[in-house]
Amino acid sequence: MRASSSRPFKRTRTGCLTCKKDGYKCDEKKPFCSRCLRLEKDCNYGVKLKWQVPMRPQQIVPTSGGPRQKHQRKNASVSLIGPQLLQHSTASASPRAMSSGIPLHEAYLLHHWKTSLASLITFAPMTQNPFQTYITPMINDSLSLRSAICSMAACHLSVLKDDPALLHTATQHQFNTVSLFRRTVTTESPLISLAIIMILHITDRHFATNPGAVHLGGAKVIKDLAGPIFWNSDAGRFLLGCCTYHDTIVSVSDGTPPIMGLKTNVPYLRWMKPMRLLRNLWVIIGQISSMRSLGRPLLDSEGETIEIALEPIDTLASHEGDEGHTIQAYKEAAYIYLYQVWHSMTSPHPKIVRRAHNCLGHLLQVEVASPLASSHPWPLRTSACEITDSELRCVVRERVKDMYEYRHLPSLRRLGHDIEATWKIKDKEQSCISNEDLDCPPTIT
Repeated sequence: MRASSSRPFKRTRTGCLTCKKDGYKCDEKKPFCSRCLRLEKDCNYGVKLKWQVPMRPQQIVPTSGGPRQKHQRKNASVSLIGPQLLQHSTASASPRAMSSGIPLHEAYLLHHWKTSLASLITFAPMTQNPFQTYITPMINDSLSLRSAICSMAACHLSVLKDDPALLHTATQHQFNTVSLFRRTVTTESPLISLAIIMILHITDRHFATNPGAVHLGGAKVIKDLAGPIFWNSDAGRFLLGCCTYHDTIVSVSDGTPPIMGLKTNVPYLRWMKPMRLLRNLWVIIGQISSMRSLGRPLLDSEGETIEIALEPIDTLASHEGDEGHTIQAYKEAAYIYLYQVWHSMTSPHPKIVRRAHNCLGHLLQVEVASPLASSHPWPLRTSACEITDSELRCVVRERVKDMYEYRHLPSLRRLGHDIEATWKIKDKEQSCISNEDLDCPPTIT
């Protein structure tokens, strides 16, 4: 008989909990080991904690153990998520989330999403928050979506807590989102796939220093492959509505036609109440972006068509309430954008100045705490950049500051910087024009 090896078997305590439970050796890759990724299992590092329910988060303590065990538990958690995140997560994650098997630091991030962040990025009232209604329940069905939401939450918390270490956590979750999504995109529900792409896109737009990741191309592929049947549900219409808005904003900022290529008469836009007119305006604004590539005859024809399409908004939309003021503000901003693309018209042209003042007037009627204020950055920027009055500019500065203080989204800081930069350019151009006028000799008659 062959003699058995005399080399002792070496056990480790640093593998993931899932492999330990299954009795398999773990390769200890972070944030998720290879076996759990391959088998699509929840990969949890650290130590398994036992929670007593019901108890408030601040009362929760791990099961008792000797001094050495306690020290090992503490070090295991800190090495994975960092001391500050551990402190926040212990204080904020709910016992219910912990009992579901979700890692402590992820439960903390998901708790922030559910209690705060989801309400800051929606346009709907809190009681009708579609992110909570449609996206949050999907978390249990997709590790990739869960990681995407954790990434966004970590980005937002890094701003709120002024903690750069949380950005590292956000990056890890984003990497995991993409890695998992690539493996499951062909088997994932189109609704979940589109939700993942929208969360990645929104995170990039709000938190990236130089946003520019191309996620909407993937959204279009998923929409086209899935077919109309998948978008007849409320969740499908909500997700496609998100695509419409972000597709429009990207088309304006990049000066390119919308990727999704949507029209105002598609069914999911027609039945999206109560903000149907606002969604129609997003499509019209995207059509204005598409005019940039047209020659003069087609440009004039399309410009006239869009101008006629904007006229009925006055009679169809209310001039009162957050929704009415938001729709009217978008209409005025759409006119400004149309005249800029169609006629290269800017302030101090009277048409532009009047539309800019009207737009700002409507925006200022909406409280910054209103969910609809989340959709205001584009009309605010479009109108504010055409303002030359110093007092109105101060009002704009205060408005942007208040919007940021309420939501703490870095994109709102960029909004303020972009407006200030545009004002400097316009003031310099106007100064040069004034100086040229002074240098001109008087005309002799």
